[in-house]
Amino acid sequence: MTQAPSKSASSPEASRRARAGALVLAVTCGAQFVVIIDDTVVAMALPSIREDLDFAAASLAWVVDAYMLLFGGFLVLGGRCADLFGRRRVFLTGLGIFTVGSFLCGIANSSELLVTARGIQGLGAAFLSPAALSILVSTFTEASERRRVLGIWGGLTGVSGVSGVLLGGLITDVISWRWVFFINLPLGALLFALAMSPAMADRDVPERRSRIDAPGALLITGGLLLLVHTVISTEHRSWDSPATIAGLAVAAVLLAAFVVWETRAHEPLIRLSIFRSRSVALANIMILLAASGLYGIFFFLTQYMQLVQGWSPMRSGLSWVPFGVTMAVFSGVAIQLLPRLGSRVLCFLGLTLATVGQALLLGTEVGGGYAGDVLPTLLLCAAGYGLALVPLVVAAVHGVDRADTGAASGILNSGQQVGGAIGVAVLATLASSRLTDELASGTTGPDALLSSYQEAFLAGTVLTAVAAVIALGLPSLRTEFDPETTQGV
Repeated sequence: MTQAPSKSASSPEASRRARAGALVLAVTCGAQFVVIIDDTVVAMALPSIREDLDFAAASLAWVVDAYMLLFGGFLVLGGRCADLFGRRRVFLTGLGIFTVGSFLCGIANSSELLVTARGIQGLGAAFLSPAALSILVSTFTEASERRRVLGIWGGLTGVSGVSGVLLGGLITDVISWRWVFFINLPLGALLFALAMSPAMADRDVPERRSRIDAPGALLITGGLLLLVHTVISTEHRSWDSPATIAGLAVAAVLLAAFVVWETRAHEPLIRLSIFRSRSVALANIMILLAASGLYGIFFFLTQYMQLVQGWSPMRSGLSWVPFGVTMAVFSGVAIQLLPRLGSRVLCFLGLTLATVGQALLLGTEVGGGYAGDVLPTLLLCAAGYGLALVPLVVAAVHGVDRADTGAASGILNSGQQVGGAIGVAVLATLASSRLTDELASGTTGPDALLSSYQEAFLAGTVLTAVAAVIALGLPSLRTEFDPETTQGV
């Protein structure tokens, strides 16, 4: 007689908690989905943007780089702010900045405004993404629940990437490239309204307000922005010009100042002692190199599809579907193989496959077919990066205190964004220089473009190959994959 009322009373409470949990999962994963999509959705629109806003060949890289640099440069600071000032508050602030940036991107009538707006988007994403993850982790505290939702969170990467290119191609083809950004406005408004629910309220308030390392964030982001700007500017000035040398020197000073500051800061943005671990240091070097190659290839392969092969944005977007599916499949394979083969073998094998896939692009021809020229690269690269990503994450947190695994994986994600931005900048500069030479020699049209893209393909292949060689220095970690280590990745 006493048990029935108790069960009856607990049932509505369990139902309420289930609904609240579902809302939190939907809102946080929805925010992460939007953030990741904006890494790739713009790719299909780049040729149209270049024509409408009169971008120079190398300067077009800023449409991608402005977002990734601000995202990666402030990502760790964004996570710190979420801990100090309230998760939902930082979530809403980041969402607001991101949505305003999206609106400015959509109405941009000049290359300068679009690049600035993309930077605003990236800044918003840097606060939105870690706050969303922090809300998710603080809501689902039971081990099996947390493992399940973090698995869903981690799986968003592959789904969002392929969704971005599909949406970008469809929207650019059917409506306008501006709607690639305008689509974020109703999504942002919906997420903002849902985030005001009591279920999204912070469950704990920090007992004290610690300092945030804003100087550290400004130093590293300022140094990286200047570095990328200087590299891209070599499109119209030589590497040994005073302006180029000065830009590189000041960028080096800012980055060196960041290292010095972090060693002395009371509460540093990045605890540099983490990098004393060989595994952590090598994993972060590898992600920098691999992301440089991957994002650079992605940037130029999408343009090759449209400007050399003459494919529509929609067809180009659909062409990337096998990449997303294959990467998801091989990421699952890597989780199963990790306890048997170890991180060293999987990273080396995966990055070697990606290197071979990228090298195949050196044989592309004007008028070549999808099955012969593009699909083998997409399949090999997707399989390779799928195999390498999971062991890279494991290596990046190996030997790090449990309390610091979130910071370590956040650093890895920052390295991915920053590496991608630098890779795109370097490859764009090389391609632009080659294009200038081809045009000067009398080569015109698609042939000149193809030659310039192959210069970028070669550089991307070399970067990935170097990452594969470095993988041989990793310890052979044979362990079960813990989804909680995907925090921030």
